[in-house]
Amino acid sequence: MKFLKSILYFMAVLSLAMFLVTLGSVNGQQIHINFLIAQDDFSLAALLVGAFFSGFLVALCALGFSYIVTRLKLRKLQNHIARLSSQINTPVKE
Repeated sequence: MKFLKSILYFMAVLSLAMFLVTLGSVNGQQIHINFLIAQDDFSLAALLVGAFFSGFLVALCALGFSYIVTRLKLRKLQNHIARLSSQINTPVKE
């Protein structure tokens, strides 16, 4: 099942890459961009790819942070369960 899931992810990324290549070949015109201190000309395809990858990196950072927080909470709760289980298993002295 894990292998099938990885194949589906690979196919999704491959189809997205093919879409971006097709979009880039159609949009070949040059665009003039004014930065704060400089100016430059870029192709529209390069700007689209840059915007896509910058959005991808922002989403990856947000999801990575969420994943790390969730794993830390899981570890804390597992330690709490282990501590409570050890308290249940210890004999009570009267």
